[in-house]
Amino acid sequence: MRITGGNTKVRTMRAEYANVADPRTGTVRKALIETVEENVANPNYVRRNLLTKGAVIRTEIGRARIVSRPGQEGSINAVLIP
Repeated sequence: MRITGGNTKVRTMRAEYANVADPRTGTVRKALIETVEENVANPNYVRRNLLTKGAVIRTEIGRARIVSRPGQEGSINAVLIP
């Protein structure tokens, strides 16, 4: 997508996987996203499974909080919640 100034943005429209970092071990793994559990931005986003920064998702390796902006960066990065 072209934005102001002639720059481009890559938007994530649909995603199955997230890059999940484990702060205890310092490793990053690609994990399957199962569902959205919480979203502070709007409770209705949980029902619609919308991903925003700060949303808590359930992955195959545990619960994680999204730290990237999927609509701006084009990728989903998350950190495991202990």
